[in-house]
Amino acid sequence: MIRIYFLPVKTIGGVDTVAGSDIVHDAILECTEQPDTRKLIMDTTDAEHASLCSVAVDFRDASPDEVNQYNNQVTITPPSPDDLRAAKLLANSPQVITQPEMWELMRIFGRRLGYDF
Repeated sequence: MIRIYFLPVKTIGGVDTVAGSDIVHDAILECTEQPDTRKLIMDTTDAEHASLCSVAVDFRDASPDEVNQYNNQVTITPPSPDDLRAAKLLANSPQVITQPEMWELMRIFGRRLGYDF
């Protein structure tokens, strides 16, 4: 569901850092009238929503205009087969990754870096 979150900003070493930035993806982040708050427009899962609510100053459902803005500006690219396979290999091997899986991951990351082999 597309929701609006008002997130606090901390300036550390001259760099603005938005609370919950580790959760933000495929979203619109805008300045607000308050210099220490940013408006986030994002399509969130229930888990993402709960995490963002815990750090947000305020949140609400998006208006129809904000939904249109989101849909017009955000393009979500589905993960590639390589990304899906790498995620599966890493998720299924939390403690030990076998040698064949390591080579497969190296080939996946090599393709992602543009190496042709």
